[in-house]
Amino acid sequence: MKNFSIIIRDAREKYMSVARQMEEKIKRMGGFAEIIIEPEKGSDEGISLSKECECIFTIGGDGALIRTAKRTVEKKIPLLGVNLGHLGYLCDLDSETVLEAIDSLFLGSYEIEERMMLEGHLNSDEDNKHIALNDIVISSENSTQVIEMIVYVNGTVLFQLKGDGMIISTPTGSTAYNLSAKGPIVDPLTELILLTPLNPHTLLSRSIVLPDEAEVAIEIRPRRTHTIERARICFDGSGPGSTVFSPDDRAVIRKAKEKVRMIRLSKMNFLERISKKFREEGGF
Repeated sequence: MKNFSIIIRDAREKYMSVARQMEEKIKRMGGFAEIIIEPEKGSDEGISLSKECECIFTIGGDGALIRTAKRTVEKKIPLLGVNLGHLGYLCDLDSETVLEAIDSLFLGSYEIEERMMLEGHLNSDEDNKHIALNDIVISSENSTQVIEMIVYVNGTVLFQLKGDGMIISTPTGSTAYNLSAKGPIVDPLTELILLTPLNPHTLLSRSIVLPDEAEVAIEIRPRRTHTIERARICFDGSGPGSTVFSPDDRAVIRKAKEKVRMIRLSKMNFLERISKKFREEGGF
């Protein structure tokens, strides 16, 4: 491949400088490159790409890659992240390795992975569904209050739980919020759904792994008659679709038909990459 779109988080010099270096190298090698500033966070605005684009670089961090993946998923163009932010699990490159990576892409020395996504909507409004690459999180609208949830899987009650909320995660998202909540780490190339409670008020709570064809539904049960207790559903953090719902609503979540295509340059397998991350963080 030799035709690239470079999506930068914003126009600050630390992003623009790396993007210009990449653009110059690609053009010297006879390729095409365009630099595009990412739309405002939280918007569902799409990204207009060149028709020749074969690969999308994102410059920023895991968040920039996730937002771009969701905005371009219908185009089925593979993505490759350049991390200039905090430690992340999705971006393979940084400012010191990205120019060498361009050589590999021109030579065809790479693999493309497909990552599962989730979709969710409220009640029966499937025309207003939203997608997530990492996770869909349900939590109390009031951060100081717990909520009581009824969780259904394929129409059957799985459990009823009081706590701060629930993370419904993809394998890719297993190393995001799910990891912070002590959920399991799974290979991002698998296809399954993870349910991880947030600070549950029980001694017996555990994450649950579901098959990818499962449909998860969550309702909020009112605990008091004199107050309105509402929850918030968030798609990949505070992305488009995040909204409040009440005990009269039902959140329905399932595997999305869309898949994100990501370029892998490293020869390390998933377990080797995780081990390296843990060592970098002082885990062992």
